[in-house]
Amino acid sequence: MNKGFVAISLLSIAAAVPSFAHHSYIHIDRSSIIAFEAKILDFQWRNPHVYIRIGALDENGEVAENGEWEIETGSTPILIHSGWSEDSISTGDIIQLRAHPERGTTRNYALLQSLTTEDGTVLEQGIVPSKAIETTTDFNVVWKSRLEAHAPFEVVSALFADFIQVPVTESGQASLDSYDHDRDNPTAVCSGYGLIAGLTSPHYLNQIETLEDRVIIRDEWFDAERTIYTDGRDHPLNGERTRLGHSVGHWEANTLVVDTRLFAEHVSPYGIGLASGEQKHIVERYTLNEDGRGLSLEVFLEDPEYLAQSFSGRLNWDYTPDFDFYRYDCDPEVATRFTAP
Repeated sequence: MNKGFVAISLLSIAAAVPSFAHHSYIHIDRSSIIAFEAKILDFQWRNPHVYIRIGALDENGEVAENGEWEIETGSTPILIHSGWSEDSISTGDIIQLRAHPERGTTRNYALLQSLTTEDGTVLEQGIVPSKAIETTTDFNVVWKSRLEAHAPFEVVSALFADFIQVPVTESGQASLDSYDHDRDNPTAVCSGYGLIAGLTSPHYLNQIETLEDRVIIRDEWFDAERTIYTDGRDHPLNGERTRLGHSVGHWEANTLVVDTRLFAEHVSPYGIGLASGEQKHIVERYTLNEDGRGLSLEVFLEDPEYLAQSFSGRLNWDYTPDFDFYRYDCDPEVATRFTAP
């Protein structure tokens, strides 16, 4: 058995791309910035990424020859949480652009860092923490995974700092070696990542609804919705396998304990090119914090086909009453635009 670490397998990706090979970011040169004045030629408020087509202006204020660029931004929920709206910019607006260009290509393509409108408004995208001071004693609110200071990359929680140290099996290493970002990325077909990625992303909100016989957890990312049955049933024998699995749960005092099995095979459930198999098993424990500002989430993961050891970790969800929960509505036509030509 090959017990190479996930971190070693991903070393070249992590060193080059501080955002953990997220979507098309693997092709972006995050160490370089281009900056120029431009005119907005087209603006599409769609997911998984909002795109802005711009024309770089010459000294006469006209769109320069070969001056058209396609600028990638985040999804609409990320932009809204960052202060944008669909009306923030319009076709014909003049902006000051700062962006990270794509590497190794002849096309004019870049990832937005910021843009400044004619009235001086600076629009960026990022992880915005909640400013609320309210507290809660209720699970049935909106939560957001906290971006801890020791998180290894900007799009994941600190849980991944430990997860990427887990040794992988020969099958796990083979899946990492054979993964092709442009061909295999699940975002390119709007299929979404796996359960752990949704629980840990600090970009997106999670919403819990507790009912008499079940708990429903909704995630903005890819509009994921899980039903956790708390009526005493077990996992069905030979039940349907899905991306998020089948979940049953129970209460231990004020802690919700969730057991999930029946996962479908997935080429990259964690967003890093490591596959997962049908033997994957996840246990979650949700406990409200005493201060009423958040909850702690303990996670246990085993997947003997691809992980040589089981993994346990903890992360924090913050109570976010000042954030609204939005739909994702991934558009397959837009999803393919971020893959390299």
